[in-house]
Amino acid sequence: MSANYGWALHVPSFTPPDELKPGQYRMRQADIDRGQEFRKCIERWLCQDVCHVIRDHNDNKPAYAGPRYFIRHAELDMHPLDARDRRAVLREEQGLGLCNITKCCTEVCPAGIKITDNAIIPMKERSADQRYDPLGRVLRSWRRREDRPPAG
Repeated sequence: MSANYGWALHVPSFTPPDELKPGQYRMRQADIDRGQEFRKCIERWLCQDVCHVIRDHNDNKPAYAGPRYFIRHAELDMHPLDARDRRAVLREEQGLGLCNITKCCTEVCPAGIKITDNAIIPMKERSADQRYDPLGRVLRSWRRREDRPPAG
């Protein structure tokens, strides 16, 4: 089992859309199948243990959640009824950007989960799309200006 890195990890929980009430949740089988891969995790923590971002760089440990936690995020993030946006948490608090896609976590997974290809890369793409989208950046800057008190 991996070492305790001295910080508590928070994975924001499942949050259905406000307009749906229990009993109204409907999903297609394809949506269910996509998340099932991540549910196969048997928590042996081998992915964390071999991850060079953690293993070879002690200064990354407090800032990097690692592959096991990224699987949990991906499971929730890809759930068709989950309305919570976890991209900022992944990027700013849990170091998703530190992963450089070596696939060592995928290679050792005893459950055969394609951690890198099916979880980490899609989350990195969605996170980058949100943060680096030029139009989104302009709109966010306009909103910040509107929130400022008038000068003088």
